[in-house]
Amino acid sequence: MARRFATHERREVAALDGIWDFTFLGDADPDAIAVDRIAFDDVMAVPGCFDATPAFAGKRGLAAYRIRVDVEAARHRLVFEAVQHWCRVFWNGELIREHAGGFTRFWSETEAEAGEAEIIVLVDNRFDERSPLHMEHFDWYAYGGISRSVELHRLGPVRIDGVRIATESVAARRVHVRIDYTADTAASVPLEIECDGRTVLSEAVDLQTSGSLERTLELPWVAPWSPAEPNLSLLTVRLGGDDLRERFGVREVRTENARITVNGEPVTLQGVNRHEAHPQFGHTQPEALLVNDIQQLQDLGCNFVRGSHYPLDPLFLDLCDEAGILVWCESVGWQYPVEHLTDPGFIEAQVAHIDEMVAASQNHPSIILWGILNECPSWSEAGRPVYAKLLGRLRELDGSRPVTYAAINAHDDQCFDLVDVVSANTYPGWYFGDIPDIPGELDRISARVDGLGLGDKPLIISEIGAGAVPGHVDQLGSLWTEDYQSRLLDTVIGHLLDGQDRISGLAIWVLGDFRTTEQRDFLLRRPRGVNDKGLVDEYRRPKQAYRTVRGRFRRDKA
Repeated sequence: MARRFATHERREVAALDGIWDFTFLGDADPDAIAVDRIAFDDVMAVPGCFDATPAFAGKRGLAAYRIRVDVEAARHRLVFEAVQHWCRVFWNGELIREHAGGFTRFWSETEAEAGEAEIIVLVDNRFDERSPLHMEHFDWYAYGGISRSVELHRLGPVRIDGVRIATESVAARRVHVRIDYTADTAASVPLEIECDGRTVLSEAVDLQTSGSLERTLELPWVAPWSPAEPNLSLLTVRLGGDDLRERFGVREVRTENARITVNGEPVTLQGVNRHEAHPQFGHTQPEALLVNDIQQLQDLGCNFVRGSHYPLDPLFLDLCDEAGILVWCESVGWQYPVEHLTDPGFIEAQVAHIDEMVAASQNHPSIILWGILNECPSWSEAGRPVYAKLLGRLRELDGSRPVTYAAINAHDDQCFDLVDVVSANTYPGWYFGDIPDIPGELDRISARVDGLGLGDKPLIISEIGAGAVPGHVDQLGSLWTEDYQSRLLDTVIGHLLDGQDRISGLAIWVLGDFRTTEQRDFLLRRPRGVNDKGLVDEYRRPKQAYRTVRGRFRRDKA
């Protein structure tokens, strides 16, 4: 299940989640594979990550998935919520789509004949030029497979490709709606828009073979969305014989007086970073696990979660919408070297990835920040044009949300003036200094940002934390113990929430432990092959720091 509500009433949609035929082809060249000769000798769950299963744990290479479905003669759209991290899609042996990059929705279309259709997907989790955004050095394990849901849509002569709903005024309950469509031929068709069961627009419209329709609507009965009152509405668009339903919330996000505001009210962000990873499921997030994570965020007293370091599962975003948890959603990336940021192919791939991220997630009211390029060379002059281009692309796609990125070196950063919200990753007391040095380091970051003349911009500490091997304690409370992690985070939160008023947001690194890259130099610095800075372990069992953070974050709710 990809969403918490049915996205179509008229359009025929078949969920293809389940058990698919599977085979692991290993170190094979996709260009040399004849899909009609593949011998499928195994099965695999979809959604799922094949290299998280016992039979294929840790394997990198080419894999093939197959499913057969009965279809009627019509145009069909095959929708993938995510494939990790390169794929080719075949329909009855014909190549209909190639896609690079995980964590984002994409689709392919074909004219189908009546009968049984064979869908084959070649999936590759290797690190090569086919998928320029995924790197072996990333500090998380890049699992492979069809990691999120798959659907098959039967299409008519008019297709709604997307609906964007943007708040123009909370006070007036006014929203702007853009409907993107394609059609077989130019035609005049009925357009109807319904919100919460009420018809708000009904008219005839003239369509071209592709284009957009834009309307402004006032919805006086709709209650605003906020973290305290996460009110949601359902908009249904019917165009010709097609339809699309999108859930949304009326709310405005701004930056003013060095604070992020929601509906004009300043918010102090207190939360965590979160990876979508599990030892048994990889990047695939079963519904029970998503609910577990939401419950733990709520129990901690978090009002904020940063999706690190890629776009989030749409079902998790649905749950954040309902819970009133504010979200930072960012494009995939981790410490790309400078040469990548000057490679036109890399930049083109990032732009395409950002386009898919925004298209899939733009109607979620919980998302208050778009982000890019975690810990990349924003400290270099060579990197600055890329930051300007990608941040500019985000603003072009969606001007209703602030944009940011997490800087790895706030003291030398060259791009803070390009963002709406300044964000800094720092690890005093862990990678440098000791616990008593934490307040001074955080104050120095604040002073550096203000010294650049950016004192009006909100400032977030987007990563900070310490490792703790689960269950490890000693009499000294030394590094890698749960006690040290707890003391460090107690000092961080005490300073940020009680000791100063310049920094307005905190995202602790990280909610849960997760497997890291297999690169040897990383493994030597990651006990158990795991980034263990989590407040809970990889199976979501709380550490001592969980209770410490919970006590601090919930102090005003007792």
